[in-house]
Amino acid sequence: MVARDHNGCFLGCKMGRFREVSSPLHAELLALREGLRFTAKWPDICICLESDAQGMINTVLSRGVDLSPLGCLIEDCQELLHAAGRVSVVHGFCEVNGVADRLAHYALSSHVFGAEVEWWDSPPVWLSDTLIYDSS
Repeated sequence: MVARDHNGCFLGCKMGRFREVSSPLHAELLALREGLRFTAKWPDICICLESDAQGMINTVLSRGVDLSPLGCLIEDCQELLHAAGRVSVVHGFCEVNGVADRLAHYALSSHVFGAEVEWWDSPPVWLSDTLIYDSS
């Protein structure tokens, strides 16, 4: 995931892999929960979390109770989003978020399983060109 301010400038990014994921929705919800936790590092900045999973976004933003096996995770995301205050979750087409895609591919190809890696203020060198391309 990548965090940017309202001008699109890089704040930080994080990558990792999840274990025992049961479905694409499960993976998207886990990523959203991590993203919401990650945004707590910038409590005074308005942050917009983008995902290409429109169905997941609709589920989290709905007011109803979800009784599915992922219901507790959905509730976690709803509570974190409500507590964050200055964070919004919106749909973004996957074609315009090369940074998140590149981080995901790097995490899958790395040998560090279960570990999370974060970068602050300046991105890793191998990501800089994609950041420039995404912001243009």
